[in-house]
Amino acid sequence: MTDFATSMSRVLPNSFVPDMSDPASEAPNISAVPADGALGAAVDAGATETTSFKDTVKQMLSDVNDKITTSDSNMRDLAMGKTNDTGKVITSVEEANLALQYTMAIRSKLLSAYQDISRITV
Repeated sequence: MTDFATSMSRVLPNSFVPDMSDPASEAPNISAVPADGALGAAVDAGATETTSFKDTVKQMLSDVNDKITTSDSNMRDLAMGKTNDTGKVITSVEEANLALQYTMAIRSKLLSAYQDISRITV
């Protein structure tokens, strides 16, 4: 059995072909766009419940806030001597940093889209 580095060193540029042996297993889950007022309701009998954009953003911001709170708590514990696990502290701080950067990038894209839409003349 070869290791990962040996296997990857044998791959030539532009020679990668994805494994398409079972395309049905990789097919995306596509459903119809819900009608007005139907957000959060099932689209059809076989569909699972959909979440609204507002709920998705609220959940994402809650997750980012949790990561920031956890990293703050871990930093305080390290500063007060309650823990010596610097790896855990560094990881939690970096996760919070990346989550905040991602959130700010989404915010910038949303503001840019809003500005583009507001410039459209009807």
